[in-house]
Amino acid sequence: MAELSAPERQMIVQWCMSAQFFSEQTLQETISRIYDDEAPALQDTVDAVNLRLTRYSLELRSSMSQTSGERMWALINTKADAIATGATPYSPTLLTILKHLIEQVYTDQHGNFAVDLHTAVREATSKGSTSYSRRDAQEAIDWFCSDGWLQVTNGWVVLGQRSCIELQAYLTDGFAEYMRTCALCKEMATQGVMCDACGAFIHPYCAGRLSETSKAQMLSCPTCHQLMESPSSFGPGKPGIRHNLVKSDVSQTQRDEDDE
Repeated sequence: MAELSAPERQMIVQWCMSAQFFSEQTLQETISRIYDDEAPALQDTVDAVNLRLTRYSLELRSSMSQTSGERMWALINTKADAIATGATPYSPTLLTILKHLIEQVYTDQHGNFAVDLHTAVREATSKGSTSYSRRDAQEAIDWFCSDGWLQVTNGWVVLGQRSCIELQAYLTDGFAEYMRTCALCKEMATQGVMCDACGAFIHPYCAGRLSETSKAQMLSCPTCHQLMESPSSFGPGKPGIRHNLVKSDVSQTQRDEDDE
């Protein structure tokens, strides 16, 4: 790891604690601005910052957009309740609504990790006080989206990248049976395609990368290497893959590959 001088490192730590959630491009621009023309490598900076943040039970973590490949970063608390800690600007009512919506999206019975906006507004309204209106619920959802916890795509409410970063441990521990992991990048998969031969999941962005590197421009499964001509798909507005239809040996196959 390259040695980062203390003043600049402290400036980056303070900036991260203030920004909370940001794109990799913004992080790189901030590092370059602080270090001028002698900016250290991104990973060296992240390692140094995380070493500093450990004493506060904080850590910088990232997640790649499943559709565009853009990488986002978030400052997370490694010990406390992720939702309550990360969403500190919200009232107790809003925290309850946010938690409920995240769980509704993640446990979607169709396996699409999505809830239509009309249903999301209704669910949010039901979790508010007796005077809580549908307009209040819509405004709450808009706020959650602007903060990166949720995202609305073509009328569907899905997890935002901030949730994928900060809540992965929470979702894994509480809803392990719904967890899906991309066979290529090994990150959480809430949309993409499934290999019908072995049950491996692949993000839309990762599937595109695989197709581009193929001589025939065809998608082959990175796990079993079978050609995926018409793979099953899941995500907002997709046919969906119910969790009880996923091949039971997928997780074990992926764990075996990770151990190799």
